[in-house]
Amino acid sequence: MKNSNALIEIKNLTYQNIFHHFNLTIPKEKMIAIAGTNSSGKSTLIKIIGGLIAIKDTVLYKNTPFENINKKDLFQEIGAVILEDRLEFKYDSVEEELFNILENVKMEQKLKIKQYQNIIKLLKIENILTENPNQLNRNAKIKLLLAAVLISQPKVLLLDDICSMMTKNETKEILTVLKKLNKKEKITIIMTTDNLDEVIDLDYLYILDQGKIALEGEPVEVLKQDNKINKLGLSIPFMIDLSVKLNDYDLVKDIITDMDRMVEILWK
Repeated sequence: MKNSNALIEIKNLTYQNIFHHFNLTIPKEKMIAIAGTNSSGKSTLIKIIGGLIAIKDTVLYKNTPFENINKKDLFQEIGAVILEDRLEFKYDSVEEELFNILENVKMEQKLKIKQYQNIIKLLKIENILTENPNQLNRNAKIKLLLAAVLISQPKVLLLDDICSMMTKNETKEILTVLKKLNKKEKITIIMTTDNLDEVIDLDYLYILDQGKIALEGEPVEVLKQDNKINKLGLSIPFMIDLSVKLNDYDLVKDIITDMDRMVEILWK
């Protein structure tokens, strides 16, 4: 994506045997998906964007190389939820876990409490505040990780495949939260996934293949390229695939992502 409103830029990235002269631009206040299979390089890329893998003279934030930005300031601006095999927490309750993070945030006490309450309400975790975080189910743990990152009011939120084991309803709930954060708080959101159902309503889509950008553009336009996407080992969302096939028979003119709308059009 070429954008004069760039927030993060990767220029000529070469890293191990994954990326070779790789370039990518992230504009501010957008929701960006980076999709691909497990071997595509997307998780490594999200760690590089988050400063978790140090690369010199390659990654810029607001036109400044990462290595020239104070690490504490950088991690204040860029929050990340990078899932590991084990999700462990230090404290005996969700509330303690979040209050410990809140204490280190530079903010007036009244604003801290307001921020805490807003996040709890947004993520709907009021009912687990007294529970041991290590005994929560995976979905609740991910919500806690999100809350922990959001308390610091980041400008950029990086999410590495957080919906991978969620149900359809859990995924829908998380995506609704992310859209609210993007629209109301103007947070730039970058998320990786191998499930293209998650990307339909986002602003821009990159599909990686073996460390290269195979496809990019507005999600719906990219997803029309079903043959190319299938060759990359990814599955086209059902409604996109159906729309493309019906379009071939002149039964619909546009891509329809809503089933009720599709039924309405076909029954006319």
